[in-house]
Amino acid sequence: MAVTPNTTFTSGDVLTASQQNRFGRGIMATPATSTTTDSTITTTEEVMLSYTFNAVNGRMYLLTYVEPALNGTTAGTLIARFREDSLGGATINQMRLPISTTLQGNINMNFVFTAAATGSKTIVATLVAGANTVTATRSATATAALWAVDIGAS
Repeated sequence: MAVTPNTTFTSGDVLTASQQNRFGRGIMATPATSTTTDSTITTTEEVMLSYTFNAVNGRMYLLTYVEPALNGTTAGTLIARFREDSLGGATINQMRLPISTTLQGNINMNFVFTAAATGSKTIVATLVAGANTVTATRSATATAALWAVDIGAS
């Protein structure tokens, strides 16, 4: 679905409530953040951050998860996921990335999610390592974060 707000106006046109409601509304709540290093990311999937906001049925939200620094005990892979509601919730989207012992990686994961209902919605960002252990190094100036931005409705 494409966002189709009427933005071509001429003098005397009136912006309707329906047109205005299609536009984005911005960030939904204060981003979830963490500055605590997690050195125990293994082959068991775990929630890294959880974010709750008030969703509106049919509106689209740009989800963003940032993990500033990742290293593995051995070379391998890492899967990052957006899930609905909890660790056991439906997978919204996922990405696989290589993990190195010598080069530090990071995550900047984005996905457009369309709400299927109006009400409180929780999104969790999870990580699961391949056959290695991964450390997510964080600090006051290298913060992990998760947030949603309302980008409009179709």
